[in-house]
Amino acid sequence: MEKISNNYLKELVKLKQKKYREISKKVIVEGYRTIKQIHQNGITIEELYISKSASYDTGCFKPKNIFLFEDWQFERISSTKSPSQISALIRAETRQIKNREFLLYLDNIKEPGNLGAIVRTAAAAGISGVVLSPDCCEIFNPKVIRASSGTVFSVPIEKKDYKWLKIQKSVIITTTMEDSISLFKLKKPDKNIILVLGSEAFGISKEILEISDIRIKIPLTDKIESLNVAVAAGIAIYYLIDK
Repeated sequence: MEKISNNYLKELVKLKQKKYREISKKVIVEGYRTIKQIHQNGITIEELYISKSASYDTGCFKPKNIFLFEDWQFERISSTKSPSQISALIRAETRQIKNREFLLYLDNIKEPGNLGAIVRTAAAAGISGVVLSPDCCEIFNPKVIRASSGTVFSVPIEKKDYKWLKIQKSVIITTTMEDSISLFKLKKPDKNIILVLGSEAFGISKEILEISDIRIKIPLTDKIESLNVAVAAGIAIYYLIDK
């Protein structure tokens, strides 16, 4: 365990910016529980940054380097108002999708908390992978990582535009209130499926709706206009995998 140099600390601070995460292919992850989950999912912990007053059990992580941090140094690298006493450096890499039995396609999801929560649900349900449209929020945004409980590193994730959907042999199921049937009346197709969800603000693009095979909706009372997209994703995913 060693102290960190000022020059190296400045390099870590840069990782708060998207462009430096993309250049370095690295990201800082905060919080013991998230770091532990990432490790349990088989992802390598490159480096650990630990407070002098922390008493975490970090022996299992086996990072390449461990640095002792002062509280003010955590404040420099943190993206939160109340920094954790432990952070880790992780390779900003996603896993490639290999199985296409049940994919999730996210169209224009820009809110980091929603994107992270959806990926976390995908991990819990064990679906094949998540595909992001080009205008989705950055998958390695620290808020996405926290909301996903670190599962963005282990769930297979790729980025594709709507033209990719057009050449897929899977059944494309879109979620929309227009010209749609109730999710709970849908019989799960025998073929591979791609469930498409759009943002609460804009919904699914017209280009994708035009190529969808099935349109579904989650029935709502007249007391609410729409569900949070992460909640809708959870309902639809678990209904479809249980059919």
